Amino acid sequence: MKSIWTTVAKVVSMVCLCAFAGMAMDTQAQDLDTTKIHSAILKPGEIQEGILVFEDEAGDWKIWWDHRMYWDIAVYNTPDEIPMQNGMQLRRGIIQFKATMYRDWEAYIDLNAGRGSGATPRDFWLKRYFDIGDWTLELQAGNFKEVSGLERLTSSRMLTFLERSGDSIFEEGRRKGFVATLYNNHNFWTEWGIHGQVIDENRFEEDNEAFGFNGRMVFLPIHQHRRIVHLGAWGSIRPPDADNDNRVRLRGRPESRISDNSSYRFLNTGHITDVDNYTRFGLEFGAVMGSFQIQSEYKRFHVNRMNNLPDPSFWGGYLKASYFLTGESRGYAISEGEFANFDHPVNSWGALQLAARYSIHDVTDKDADIYGGRQDILTLGLNYYATRFIKFNFNYAFVFNDKYADGDGSLVPKDFSMFQTRMLVRLP
Repeated sequence: MKSIWTTVAKVVSMVCLCAFAGMAMDTQAQDLDTTKIHSAILKPGEIQEGILVFEDEAGDWKIWWDHRMYWDIAVYNTPDEIPMQNGMQLRRGIIQFKATMYRDWEAYIDLNAGRGSGATPRDFWLKRYFDIGDWTLELQAGNFKEVSGLERLTSSRMLTFLERSGDSIFEEGRRKGFVATLYNNHNFWTEWGIHGQVIDENRFEEDNEAFGFNGRMVFLPIHQHRRIVHLGAWGSIRPPDADNDNRVRLRGRPESRISDNSSYRFLNTGHITDVDNYTRFGLEFGAVMGSFQIQSEYKRFHVNRMNNLPDPSFWGGYLKASYFLTGESRGYAISEGEFANFDHPVNSWGALQLAARYSIHDVTDKDADIYGGRQDILTLGLNYYATRFIKFNFNYAFVFNDKYADGDGSLVPKDFSMFQTRMLVRLP
């Protein structure tokens, strides 16, 4: 069965890449005067939305840098059985370069130098835009986020809390792939694609690289200034990664990364064996009403096993709400299918936002004899935006672990609380 997946994925990949190249060459030949477009005189750099930008008069060429640093501090109030370590770390040190080339091409490089490591590759991709009346079609190839839930796709600089709910236990991060995105300027966005494995897995000893399929659709019944309603759904199917012996494992941290990343994953299914493939899907809801925002997601993870073994299912989700005490409101980026940054602060001293989130993630299926645990987390937050690009987060969270949330036997399933704070700065 796994070989069938690989064969189908290869065929789809080749067709997509050939179509990508063919459409690109045909459109470029018709639209561009190559005697003028291959060279450009860039205007002096200027700061646009916190980013240093250089571009030419015609808009055919544009180069910009986006650098960010995230400094985090955490203090844990834990029982003696789980002595989590307080501390400070550079959570992310992001170095990004993006360029528009030949008018309709875009390339992007994203490196992360956080957590004391060297520059770790994250995003490396090439994209081609096609205007079709009121619609835009994008074809993208490289390494980037799998299309999945709303919170997972939202940039870390625009998250309401320090970490995503449930440590994004059901969503997988950046992988090699090819996607097609279609959207209009008003109320609809969709993306479909095929993804391989993470970028640092370049050699496979026993199996061919595993490929999966993803899709997501978004509809905005209301899309106005300070009034937005977002409805979305996504799904995915893929086999276990190559050289993983037909196994999958779900593990999740308690929405915190300061303490040892490997030691405090309370949610842990252990290795689930004899896996043919696994499916994921999610439902999204979000709304902005003036200074108030509400957002929620429901997600499921289902494992299809071989040899007549039981098929486990797991679920999770969250509900969060936030309010700008100073009157600002969140925007929306229809080209990304997600909520965008907020208005510039009304006051010269900045903006204040209150927030709360309750998340639940359950990776226990008793019928399948898998006891990965359930974790409920209530997080209260206060965000201070000195400017639109300098933010201070203050979070206090209460973590509730059930009796099975023991890290697959390595931890004591106790409740605890924690205080976390972050300084986020976007550098031009």
